[in-house]
Amino acid sequence: MQSESVSIVSDGFKLDGSYYWEEGVVDDGAPIVIVCSGFTGLKHIHPERFSRFLTKKGFLCFGFDYRGFGDSEGPRGKVLLEEQVRDIANVVSYVRARADKEGRKLALAGWGMAGGLVLDAYRQVEDLVDALVSMNGFFDAVRVQKALRGELGWKQFRQFLNQERLRLAQGGEAREIDPFDIYPLDPISKGYVDEVLWKTPGYGLTSELDFADSLIAFRPESHIDQRFAKTPLLIAHGGENDLHPVTEAHSLYATYPGPKSLFLLPEGGHTEWMLDEDPKFQAFAGHVAGWLQETVWTAGGRQVAA
Repeated sequence: MQSESVSIVSDGFKLDGSYYWEEGVVDDGAPIVIVCSGFTGLKHIHPERFSRFLTKKGFLCFGFDYRGFGDSEGPRGKVLLEEQVRDIANVVSYVRARADKEGRKLALAGWGMAGGLVLDAYRQVEDLVDALVSMNGFFDAVRVQKALRGELGWKQFRQFLNQERLRLAQGGEAREIDPFDIYPLDPISKGYVDEVLWKTPGYGLTSELDFADSLIAFRPESHIDQRFAKTPLLIAHGGENDLHPVTEAHSLYATYPGPKSLFLLPEGGHTEWMLDEDPKFQAFAGHVAGWLQETVWTAGGRQVAA
């Protein structure tokens, strides 16, 4: 896979981005697919993983690191979802300029938490996006927190946040909070994070109370309105996802007003199968590639290879 590094400015921070393509395979009529990483992700993890698959099918892909991650500027490892939404919107604007120059369409795809981030970003750049792909996302943070913690666990978590807020209001110093105390993982996803992601250079973050506030306010499904009706959406989700329950995918499908398709990966959890040669990843990415070809491919009659 070939790549070209570029710099995009978002709120004054330079973001590190890359175009990806396969030499001799990239099609002049193929759309550009922007693949956005999920929580704590880096462009060389899942965005490059999907790009390695999609570029072999002729697509031109783009990945980037949010502010504070990888080689992008910004406070190290700090996550505020509203800032990541602006990063996505600014990247879309940048990449769209090339898409228009080359006569390509543009698809915006998000993995994990970015499955919802791309929906919020769409509201800022709706005229620049031709298709949306939401992969293993969630669309109402409170709904998912209650599903993961249970009602008692949710109540206890809220009590913790209120106590921390009071401590800060009384003049206490901000302190780091384990991000996975705020965003709890199911056991299988935790195993993948510990065994795969933490071993990736540059992976990791810090968090404070503001991340908890940002996460709890994250409800992209509630912002979906008729502006989305003109843009096709693929919802692709692990059929046995214990981190972001499959009910999230069904809820988004029921809410979305535009052309839509739902794919559930049989026996797929959240992320344990996210390895290039895993048959489940191959099936999942293959369905995404086929849907993109059918929905936004501009070269008439071309078929994506199986």
